[in-house]
Amino acid sequence: MPLPLDESNAIGSRRYQLTVVAVSTVDLVGSAGGWMCDKARAGWDVRVVLTDDSDTRPLAILGASPLGADAALPDVMKMASLGGALALSAGVLADERIRAGVLGILKRGLTQVTVWGQDWPADFSRKPDPVEHRLSSAARAFKAHALGAATVSKIAGTETLYSLSANALRPLHSV
Repeated sequence: MPLPLDESNAIGSRRYQLTVVAVSTVDLVGSAGGWMCDKARAGWDVRVVLTDDSDTRPLAILGASPLGADAALPDVMKMASLGGALALSAGVLADERIRAGVLGILKRGLTQVTVWGQDWPADFSRKPDPVEHRLSSAARAFKAHALGAATVSKIAGTETLYSLSANALRPLHSV
């Protein structure tokens, strides 16, 4: 599947785009920071939208750029729908607008969607199978520094992520 390329790089190289939507810096860094760091170190342009006003310094440590509090979620979802990859905290899927946007993205089939966390909306048809991401040594080191900046001290060697398909967002209806 072709991925969108960031053509804004001054030296002419093109980079794949990963758009991340998280509840907070602590949520993102603690649950998927190492995975995100590994993506950035592999050359991806990682852009993050936070739904709160968390400190963004840990994002820079991991190689990500905050999009800013003024980034409208519908615009972010539209940008992600063009392809590439989208990563979200399960907590943001509680917002019906975000969930509908993700479902639309999945139906188009151009964007890889990854979710982390345990706060899944109750109306999910099923929780996707987990995928363990083993952090590189560099990601563990950068994540430890990012967690320190976010005032969290626990670091694991793996992170549990979920790859979504359109079937995962079908709501359950009682009969």
